[in-house]
Amino acid sequence: MTDSNEPYMSQRDREESQRLNTQHEFLRALCSDHLIHPSIQCESLKAIADIGTGTGVWLQDVAHDLLASGEAFKDIEFVGFDVSAQQFPHNEKPGMEFVVQSIAEPFPQQYHEKFDLVHIPLLSYAIKTEDLVKAVENVVQILRPGGYLQWHESDAIDIWATPETATARSIIAYVVSERVAGGLAPAISNLLLRTIQSLSMTPAVGKLNPINWSDGMMRVTHLQTLCTASHRSPTVQNGKSMMIMSGALKLLQAGISRRQASAADPQKSASEVEELMKDAGAMMELVEAIKQGEVQTQSSWDLAMTWIVARKAVYVGKHEAWMSTRYAI
Repeated sequence: MTDSNEPYMSQRDREESQRLNTQHEFLRALCSDHLIHPSIQCESLKAIADIGTGTGVWLQDVAHDLLASGEAFKDIEFVGFDVSAQQFPHNEKPGMEFVVQSIAEPFPQQYHEKFDLVHIPLLSYAIKTEDLVKAVENVVQILRPGGYLQWHESDAIDIWATPETATARSIIAYVVSERVAGGLAPAISNLLLRTIQSLSMTPAVGKLNPINWSDGMMRVTHLQTLCTASHRSPTVQNGKSMMIMSGALKLLQAGISRRQASAADPQKSASEVEELMKDAGAMMELVEAIKQGEVQTQSSWDLAMTWIVARKAVYVGKHEAWMSTRYAI
């Protein structure tokens, strides 16, 4: 169900839907047009999940590309999950469904060990640090043995401006501080990697693990850093400021509201109120500079993204060694 206390910082309106679709095109270009990591054998995919699906644009593009590849993909299932249904597409296609579901809550039994691939894009602005371990555990639960987790993230600390102006330093400092204040991690990628690699599962009595992971439940198979600084795609070069500034705007506006609300607290001293309003005023100036495009003309902005691909361990019985071939390990 939708959580009224979700940390998502945007209004779920038409403008945000357009931004998400533009962000999707940016990410697709940044990944050299790979919606699915090239290390993943698409022929083995029978069911695909997209978590934080938003408008469902990634899921719809993957479905289009795979179905256009041949009859082998005609029966594939596509499921998009999001904490809110407000941005779900209205033209739901056969073999595709959209479900209201929080990643921080256990998934219904019908989805357990169902998916060959679970895709997660940029949840660092929508998931609290305290929920990360539970979220990863919930995701792993819906992966079938041998299934893949594909997760993209961008850290606030991996955003920079050249040249580094006073305005740029202020924006980055506020972005980091507001993420922390909202319970979000300013550097989620390392936390995410450690969480994935910390999950363990003991095989049942009489079972073996054909890929020789003694106690690992998940194994990171591919880890890439995707940087906009040297990327030649016009879509990436034109879209990187949108990516950075749209996120900065949301956090700055949330920070202004938080400071104004705090300043209205009658228990605050005059000096505390003065400091809060001064800070809010400084943030308002940065918001206006971003809206007027002044920030982008002062500096060239870039970001780095982490692309994680992990695989779920397979446990089989001693008398079922053929399962390792079946699961294409």
